[in-house]
Order: sequence, then structure tokens, then C-alpha cells
Amino acid sequence: MKILLQSLLLLLSFILVFIWQQSPLANYTIQIIGFLIFIYVVSTFAGTKKIKMIFLGGPLSVFILNTIILLFIFSTGSIASSFFFLLYFVVFALVFVFDPITIAVFCASVIMVFLPDALKDDVTGNFIRLGSLLLVSPIAFLFGREYQKGADSDDHLEKEKVEGYVDEIEDTSKDLLEKETPRSPEEIIELKNIVSDAEKIRDEIS
Repeated sequence: MKILLQSLLLLLSFILVFIWQQSPLANYTIQIIGFLIFIYVVSTFAGTKKIKMIFLGGPLSVFILNTIILLFIFSTGSIASSFFFLLYFVVFALVFVFDPITIAVFCASVIMVFLPDALKDDVTGNFIRLGSLLLVSPIAFLFGREYQKGADSDDHLEKEKVEGYVDEIEDTSKDLLEKETPRSPEEIIELKNIVSDAEKIRDEIS
């Protein structure tokens, strides 16, 4: 489901840019780029911590930045633009936020959007640009897989540490409850609450 949503978000970015370029609004591309940059900057620096996390490292940031780059490329010559190389960086940037498999969706979308222009003028040079993107994609995919494995491994180690702390707290609390040392009702209730909270934490991270 996550991969599907990420793929749809990427496709939406390409579809919106394609429709924009085919409409009379294409004359205002520079203005919309400026507006998107303004929204991105304001949201990241003036928003709450949660909003900053969404814009700086979430799917929404990928959507906005990809849309900005596509509009910028179209406004400077489409596939013949000297800024077409920015899409190579987007391919690698994707793997830090999206599942690496979405690279295939990204590349397919790039080809579909730029193919009409690729068949004009310098056809050979245009196809070299598209082919270069396809050649870079497997490298980005493998890099993304390795990055994802490393992230999953770190998460697993962190989870094991938390579970270890929880077990230690729970065992200590149970030992104190089982000892015959006289305790006030408040202390007993507090220890039972600690055990209960520890069990809840374990259930949440399991």
C-alpha cells in the first residue's frame, strides 16, 4: 500500500506538470515555480515541528521539489534544457524518502512526459539524455536497497535496546513486589503501574 501511494504521488506530480504545459497557464510557469518555492520555504521555517518534518523529509517534499524541477526544465527548453541533469539527482534523492521500486515509476513517467519533445530536433541527443537516466536508475535502485537495509538494521537494534530496558524495568519492579519487605499501599500501586506500563510499551514495539 505504501509503495502504491508513493507511486501515485509521483504520477500526480508528472500529470499536473504535463497538463500545466498543455494549457494556456504555461505562460505563468515561472510564477508558479516561485509560488511553490515560497510555500515550501514558509512551511519549513514558519511551521510546527511536525509540519517541518513533513516538508523536509516526507513524501510531500518529494512531490513539491519534483514538480518544481519539472516545471523549471520545461520552462528552459524541455528535454533540450541544460538543467535536465537535475532529474539524475532526483532519482537518487527518491531512495531516501520513497521505496527504491518507485524509481521505475519515476523513469517511466519521465519518458512518457518528455517523449513527444524527444522526437523533435536533436533526436539522437534527446534519446541519449533519456538513456542516461535509465542507466543511472539501476545504480540508484541498488543504492536505495542497501540504504534501506541499513536503516532497517538500525531500527531493529534500537528496538532491541528499548525492549531490553523495558524488560529490566519490569523485572526489577516485579522483584520489588515479590519481596516481603513492608510497603505502603501507594508504593505497591506505583510498582504495579510500572509493570503495567512496561507491558504496554512492549506490546507497542512488538
